[in-house]
Amino acid sequence: MIKPIDLFICCYLRPLFTEQTLIYLKERTKYPYRLFLINMGGNDDIAKVYKDDIFMTINLSKNAGVTAAWQMALALAESEYFITSDNDIYVPDLTSKRETDWDWLALLKQYMDERPDFAAISLSPHVLVGPAPIDPKDPEDVKERNMCGAVMRIMRRDIVRKVNGWADEGDKPLIRPDRGHEERTVCGRLQEAGYKTGIATRLRAFHPFGKNIEGNSGWGYPPEFPPELQGHTPELKEYVEQFDNMDAYDSKTWLPKI
Repeated sequence: MIKPIDLFICCYLRPLFTEQTLIYLKERTKYPYRLFLINMGGNDDIAKVYKDDIFMTINLSKNAGVTAAWQMALALAESEYFITSDNDIYVPDLTSKRETDWDWLALLKQYMDERPDFAAISLSPHVLVGPAPIDPKDPEDVKERNMCGAVMRIMRRDIVRKVNGWADEGDKPLIRPDRGHEERTVCGRLQEAGYKTGIATRLRAFHPFGKNIEGNSGWGYPPEFPPELQGHTPELKEYVEQFDNMDAYDSKTWLPKI
């Protein structure tokens, strides 16, 4: 019997994104997983509607931040690998390409099995804001990067625990905790310990920006929300206008249609 992989999704407001993420996850994932929903607020109804798909829901009385969420995930994870993800990550559909039990999660696990020197690998979002883009035609299955965000990011539990995960170590505090740069913190610690981090070249996810939600800041949050409450930079309007268009991408692979 295959042991399920523990998968943690952190959500704060934006329940429409959370719901769509859960729908794609259920429809497009065949490999066994246990879903943990860390609700920082605004997703109570989603947790109730999808309670049969969720192994555990952790409800917080306030938004404690994503680093706190991932520390909880690290403490709760029982599988060798565990996954951390934002609530606006739409996984690809690979189930028609191979046998019925093959999907994005099985392939992501295979990449980790084949690369013991890697401690974390994420899916490749349909657009990377800031880092160099990932070319899906690149022959390498995984590209090493100094950061990989919570885009269905698979990690080695014991190694992440060894480097203290996202904990504030005093002399090595979290990097810009006000903006939640959790990936810089944990990936930096993993690399200091001698491990690599990377992004799966051809395993793409759609990362919605939220411009189509009325009255939002460009990321699906209320317009009055400052960056520290979003975890996103609202000034990147050019990215929002250019890339927040699902119709421009194949609905299964999330590759551009053009």
